[in-house]
Amino acid sequence: MKRLTIAALSGFVGAVTVLGAEQAQAYYEDSWEFVCGWECGEALFEPEYGGYTVHGYAEVYHSNLPTSEGEAASWAYYDYWLPAGCDQYYSYSAQVVCLDTAYLHGLSAWEYFSSLYAHLPEEEMACRVIDERAYWRDPYAPYVEGWSNRDADLASVGNCWG
Repeated sequence: MKRLTIAALSGFVGAVTVLGAEQAQAYYEDSWEFVCGWECGEALFEPEYGGYTVHGYAEVYHSNLPTSEGEAASWAYYDYWLPAGCDQYYSYSAQVVCLDTAYLHGLSAWEYFSSLYAHLPEEEMACRVIDERAYWRDPYAPYVEGWSNRDADLASVGNCWG
C-alpha cells in the first residue's frame, strides 16, 4: 500500500482549498447574476424607500453609488456576500438565497431568517427563508407583485415550490 508523504498530502490539501475557493467564486458570480437580474440598472420609483437606486444601491443609504454593474458586483461581494457568510454554504441554492436576501432585505434580515432554520439541511433552510420572506411581506406594498415574482424565481433555483 502506498502512503502519501507529508509534502504530497499538503499539496493535495492545497489543491482542494484552491478548488473550494474557485467553486465559491463561481457560486458568487452565479448568485450575483441572479441578484443583478432583479436589481441592476437605474430606478426611481416614488413609493420605493430607497429613492434613486443604481444596481440596487440606494442613494438614501449610500453616499456613493456604483458607476457600473461590475463595480456593484464588487461592492456586493464585500458588503453582503462575505458579511452574510454566503461563502460558507456548499449548495448553490443556499448561497443565492443568502445573497439575495441580504441584498434585498439587509444583513440583519438574512441573519434572522437563516437562524430560524439553521438546524436544517442547507437546501431546506434556503427554501424556508424564501417562505419567511413571503410571510413578512407587506401585502399592500406597491411592489408586492414584483417581490412575489422574485421569490418564485428564487424558489425555482432550489426547486422549493415545485
